[in-house]
Amino acid sequence: MATKTKAVKKTFVLPITENQVFYTTVKKHNLRDKTKAPLYYAQVHHAGRASLVTLQSRLCQMSSLSKGDVQSVLSNLMDVIMDLLREGKIIELGQLGNMYISVRSKGMEVEKDFTSANIKGAHIRFVAGTDLKQLMKSLSYLKLSEDAGTAASDTKSDGKGNGTDSGNTKGDGTNTGGNTGGSTGGDSDGGKI
Repeated sequence: MATKTKAVKKTFVLPITENQVFYTTVKKHNLRDKTKAPLYYAQVHHAGRASLVTLQSRLCQMSSLSKGDVQSVLSNLMDVIMDLLREGKIIELGQLGNMYISVRSKGMEVEKDFTSANIKGAHIRFVAGTDLKQLMKSLSYLKLSEDAGTAASDTKSDGKGNGTDSGNTKGDGTNTGGNTGGSTGGDSDGGKI
């Protein structure tokens, strides 16, 4: 008779401060030089997703607006943003940042030879505003370990993830979200306006 093994549920420490971010490490090969040994890079641990409904609920809690009012504003905001992007506008979202369309294209030696067929695609660029930039500078990092319920804390909070692991902290929070991706191996700047 086969014995059933009990599934171990992983629990993770909740962030100790409001600007603390969990990270894990992932092993990646150097795509430019495959002869080099793979290195470990930090990857932000994403704890699920926040939907438009989540934003709506939080905005309702913070204001005197009804759920329907907030839903209507968010829905209309999406339509307005899409219209303004189509018009070629740079959308200024205050301290949040700026948003605009950028294109990729194949270069031509002679300008008159360049046509719209040389444009390979478009994407949305978002440049963080002062509040988001300040948030990025004020982050501290907490490494998730392989052991359920433990995390190692980095001592520095310089916005660059530098620091030394200073031990484990037991936690009672549960995180059911998984890693859904993240930035690894360096920074990339979407450009300045």
